[in-house]
Amino acid sequence: MANGGETISDPITDPDLPPPPVVAMRRRILDACARRDIEALRIPIDSNEVRPMFERGARRPPGEDPIERLKALSFDGRGLEIIMLLHAVLRQSFVVVTSGPTRMFVWPAFALKPPLTPTSDERLSMLACVRFADLGRPNPGGSMPPPMRVGIGADGVWHYFWSGLAPADSH
Repeated sequence: MANGGETISDPITDPDLPPPPVVAMRRRILDACARRDIEALRIPIDSNEVRPMFERGARRPPGEDPIERLKALSFDGRGLEIIMLLHAVLRQSFVVVTSGPTRMFVWPAFALKPPLTPTSDERLSMLACVRFADLGRPNPGGSMPPPMRVGIGADGVWHYFWSGLAPADSH
């Protein structure tokens, strides 16, 4: 599918298919999630060249603690919701978004390529990737609220973890 000069692959289910740096970053994030402690996310965040974005268009104040930002975004205020969302998102299939020479690996695939008529199991998987605060916001053109999504560049840099709105928005 072409979208403004981009191509989006069909959903891919093999988690070992991306380049090794992408597989390694995904593994670091999942390992941190397995500890069920938001502080464990410092490892993948700090291993990045730059800090990932956690909100679209948000300006990061100098010295902002990314863990405190994640706690603030989490419904429970402690980050447990964020950990569970990250885990759920990275356990889904993914797509590869190619724009010129740049490739971004985006989880979950349904954030950019939603099924036309999701099964009840697919709906449950989709809802597992939605922030509690977004449950009341319908996805433009669809009935599901916007899922969270993760973007990791082909070089293994974790670019973002934010609420995805529609296939036409930027990545």
